[in-house]
Amino acid sequence: MRSFCCSDCFNPKRDTFHRFIRQQGYESSEECPYCKSAAGFKIDTDVLGDFIKEGIDRAYDNIGRESENDLSLFEILNDRVILFEWENHREHDLTEALLARFCDVDKKLYRLKLESEGDDEEQYRIWQNFEHDCKYYNRFFDLTPRGSGNTNRRTDMLEKLYESCLKNLKEEIEPGTELFRARVIDSKLKRGRDYNLDEVSIGPADKSNSQSGRMNPEGISYFYVAEDEATALKEGRLRAKERVLIGRFKTLKKLTVIDWTKVNIYEKAVDIFSPKYSPSMAVYQDFLRRFAIEVGKPNETAKPIEYVATQLVAEYVRGHGFDGIKYDSAVGDGFDVVFFYGPEITPESGDFNVLPKYTDIARLIDVREFKIKIEYYLEP
Repeated sequence: MRSFCCSDCFNPKRDTFHRFIRQQGYESSEECPYCKSAAGFKIDTDVLGDFIKEGIDRAYDNIGRESENDLSLFEILNDRVILFEWENHREHDLTEALLARFCDVDKKLYRLKLESEGDDEEQYRIWQNFEHDCKYYNRFFDLTPRGSGNTNRRTDMLEKLYESCLKNLKEEIEPGTELFRARVIDSKLKRGRDYNLDEVSIGPADKSNSQSGRMNPEGISYFYVAEDEATALKEGRLRAKERVLIGRFKTLKKLTVIDWTKVNIYEKAVDIFSPKYSPSMAVYQDFLRRFAIEVGKPNETAKPIEYVATQLVAEYVRGHGFDGIKYDSAVGDGFDVVFFYGPEITPESGDFNVLPKYTDIARLIDVREFKIKIEYYLEP
């Protein structure tokens, strides 16, 4: 019996994949057995399975033995390639129809290929190793001298990442751009006595109150803002009846940031179905993707150590002279920006280094206080 599926079974963003289906498939009003669509292009599962296996072999090695640290065919397609349309709940059945003739689709047999023989498993798990070393082995890598058996591997890795990827994510935020910032007000505090509708109340916390965040360690206070008011409120995970200040700012000058929302510019290089696939870029793309996931973790559930790796990446970016990092909001449709600027501080001594003031780059247009009626709190 002929086995087929259709284009509607798969993620519409996989352009190379859909192009192959249109070229090798056929039009039919027959209902797809997997997604139940009658509209999509139909294609024989063996033909499509051969194409998928070619892409997997381009990017992954079958190591010939099952290992918990590696990936199954189903994990590659579902979790890494994100091949299936999100409402298709028969993705595992479809994976078996496409690939079961090659091997058990649930056996962890596959490992990402590396571009050169000099790379090893540590490079393959680039983010996991970076994160582990930052948390538990040698946090202050920039203070560790080269030589004597220490290769400063994280410094070298970040330099390669910068040259290959990050410098291509450069974006300029124009003067006059409006950005928003929200702050929850403790119910015990009273306006006029404990706070006012001013720069001090809505700006970044001073060093004594600065808590560890996505991009900043405790004691170093950065200026976090959102693209719009709704995103700023959602970032606060606000509950109904809480009091909140919302400030609207305008940038005063052109600011240069790393735009993490543009990491998909490397999509062709990491598309395993494309002849332009690059193993080394796939490794770096995985690092970028993992960074984005870590940045999206909610502050209230994460321990301070959870942000050590992202904080060090942010500090590395800051060291290259960028004003901040732009990244997708984990809770809203907009984006957030962290600027490497802090509160206005009168240093105890002129010899102390301090962060540049956020008022050098943004002006408060207005600040309002209101009580939350809509539940903005999102469970992690």
